[in-house]
Amino acid sequence: MNKYPLTPFFLLIIFLHVGCFSSKTVFDVPQKIVGEIMVVGNEPFTKLAVRAEDGKMDLISCNEEIRQLLLSHQGKITELFYDEIRRERSGDVINVIKVNFLSK
Repeated sequence: MNKYPLTPFFLLIIFLHVGCFSSKTVFDVPQKIVGEIMVVGNEPFTKLAVRAEDGKMDLISCNEEIRQLLLSHQGKITELFYDEIRRERSGDVINVIKVNFLSK
């Protein structure tokens, strides 16, 4: 008879909890990605995204000032600088801290 019947359950919970923390990477030096700014999804659940030159698409997280700037420049090729990347079910999400618009 098992003296501690819930031990495997608690070990599984701890394992899953620790695994969730490894899905975020923070960079000391901002990283750069160049790509086209676009809005993806359906209203009211749209999100900003960038499609890189290699075809990879990342979702964008940013402050409201940068968000409005990016929304007004949809379809333009942009250099984005980010300091964090999170892996979520919907895809990679980069935390944009600076933008530089390039001519298309």
